[in-house]
This record gives sequence, C-alpha cells and structure tokens, in this order.
Amino acid sequence: MTTNPHPKPTTDLDTAKLDMARYGYCILKALLTRDDVYTLRTRLSEQIKAEAEIGLTHHMPDKKQLVMFLLNKGQVFRDILLKPALHEVVSSVLGEEYLLSSFHAHIAHPGGERRFHTDQFWMPPPTTRDKRTLIRPGSITRSNNRGHHVGGDELVESGTISPAVVCNSMWMLDDYTTDNGATIVVPGSHLSGRQPDAALDADANWIPAVGPAGSVVIFEGRTWHSTGTNQTEHTRTGLTVNFCAPQFRQQENLLLGTRPEVLEGMSDELKKLCGFVPWQGYGAYENCGEFVKRDEYTVGELHPSAG
Repeated sequence: MTTNPHPKPTTDLDTAKLDMARYGYCILKALLTRDDVYTLRTRLSEQIKAEAEIGLTHHMPDKKQLVMFLLNKGQVFRDILLKPALHEVVSSVLGEEYLLSSFHAHIAHPGGERRFHTDQFWMPPPTTRDKRTLIRPGSITRSNNRGHHVGGDELVESGTISPAVVCNSMWMLDDYTTDNGATIVVPGSHLSGRQPDAALDADANWIPAVGPAGSVVIFEGRTWHSTGTNQTEHTRTGLTVNFCAPQFRQQENLLLGTRPEVLEGMSDELKKLCGFVPWQGYGAYENCGEFVKRDEYTVGELHPSAG
C-alpha cells in the first residue's frame, strides 16, 4: 500500500523549509516543552472562564471557538511570538520583512464542519492569458469568495500564480490527531493557482497535519486547509499566529488594540513585528521618527502670524 507524500514532524529547519517549498506546509516538533504547553493551557483556560463571566465568547457556526487578541492576554502568549525557529521558516516564505497579522486561540469542539479555504483568499488572482481581470480587488468578499473558485467550476488558466503574502502557524496545545480534528491540508495545493471549493474539492488529497502537543504546523497563505472534524468527546486546542507581508492590512488592528501596559513592556523587535515601525514610507506620519506613537499627531491647520 502506498501513501501520498506529505511532511512529517521534524526538528530540522532545512527539512522544514524544503517541506514548505514542496508541500506548502511543514510541521516543527518540540518547539514548546511540556511545561510551556501546561502554562499556556492554564492561562488560556483562565482567560476563557473570565471572558465568559462578562459575556465575551466567540463561537463560530462550524463549532470552532476563538479567543481573540492574545497579544493582550498574557506574557506567556507573547513569549512564543519571537521563537527563532518559527521566524526562520516564515522568512523563507515572506522574506526579511513581515508583520504579525493576528494571534488567537482556536478551539475545535466535538463535531464541527470542514470549511475549505486559504488564508489569502482576498488576494486578487492574476489576469488571464488574454490579460482579463477575473475580479476587482475591492469586490472580493469573505461570503462570496472564501472557499469558492473564481468563475465557479471553470478552471481559468492564468499562466502565472500569485505569490504567498501570508504565512500562518498553528501551535498544538493538544496532540493533533486524525480523530480530534487536526488541521487538514492538501499537499502541493499552494502551487495550484486557485482557491479550494467546498463542492468541487471535497475529494482532494486532504491530509491531517498530526503531531504531538508542543509542535507547530506552519502553512503558507496559498495552501488549502480547514479545521478537521473532531470525532472525539473532547475539545482540541491550538494557538494561531498569522503573519502577512508588510504591504497588506493586518487582521487585528494591533496599533489601536494593543493595551498601553503591553505596549510599554514590548521589545523593539516585537513592536516592529506588530507594525509600530513604518515600512518603506508606509504607515508613517509627519515627523513620526522610527516608531509610531499613540496620541501623537501631525501638524494641524496653521495660519501665518500677522505681520
């Protein structure tokens, strides 16, 4: 019996980067220790209970639960954002400069539905060979385009594909197994040049990205994936840390949403990752200096003094 090739958990970064280039994802194991996993799970559990007490919960229609904006919710979460091994793989996809786009917990409850998508579904597809634009950038919406082929079931050959401008990572706080809803992916789908479709691609080569707790599955923005179906009686928990190229809007507005006490304690490296450093003139304002600051504004309307 033969199986389709796909990445296996590894500690070797060269192997991980080769897996990323070939398959569109890789699995790094042992990035977190058992103590790290325990500490993260404990802090997350406390946060979930406290948020529920004030009526703040984010349950999705497909039985996933999110805990948003973990940047604000504990130093233990912020500590994983600058892991060197993670960034060596991410930079192999996005290059030297990129931004933290979002950081939240992702909990798969028993049952649930698969929702095929890529993380850059909003990226306008290239023009066709006859230079025809398939969809205007400002006309792309989550409801109409995420999980749907552009043009329906017609496979339009463009002659080229868009680059990856997003790279996501899922940190496993449980063992990820086929039964408990491990993230499923289609190896090599990042080179297809198109989005997955719920109706047309159900029988694609969907593979569960399994690994022991403490592992991280990293997948680039063009890779087809979905939460798997949790067939157990227990939740499956992970942390998603999403990055984007510096030209693109972040999912979470970190410039406005980061709490003052968190910002005050941030290293310059983390501030840059969150977007507090302008890039190539973008994100700057008059006389802002190296870092963007809160409650600092440009010069307003002025009039010359009389005489």
